[in-house]
Amino acid sequence: MSRLLLLLRHAKSDWHSGVLNDHGRPLNERGRRDAPRIGAWIANSGYLPDQIFCSDAKRTCETLELILSTPEWQNHQPAISYSHQLYMSSTKSVLEIIQSNWGKDDTLMVVGHNPTMDQLLIHYCPEARGNQSGKLMTTATLAVIETTNEEHSRLLELIRPSEL
Repeated sequence: MSRLLLLLRHAKSDWHSGVLNDHGRPLNERGRRDAPRIGAWIANSGYLPDQIFCSDAKRTCETLELILSTPEWQNHQPAISYSHQLYMSSTKSVLEIIQSNWGKDDTLMVVGHNPTMDQLLIHYCPEARGNQSGKLMTTATLAVIETTNEEHSRLLELIRPSEL
């Protein structure tokens, strides 16, 4: 019995939006383009999650809203939890969320931030490799991980918007 874990880093944010606090920073134009593309890819690839845990930061919420608004997700209604605990969180605290909420056959998705998304990917799949610049979870990157338990996981997909 295997389960799927989808790790998604938020899409590209707007550093020049005029918002003074990091938590309230919105997506930029590229981010608003990339999020629906990743959302369509998730649905068309058959990886629709049963549960989604999303940071409550503006850029992660916008990323998820754009994904959910794609036609491919129209008839899919996963359980969604927004959590401040996923904003600037430690890898350990996100692992606790995953482990305490993951059912036997569930597909679970976490929408969050770096460096935590990188660290989670390496935790489950130490063999994961970055892009040409060495980065793993660039903005709007999705990792699809199949796991039977903590010791037996494999990376099925590592999709970046530039590859779509």
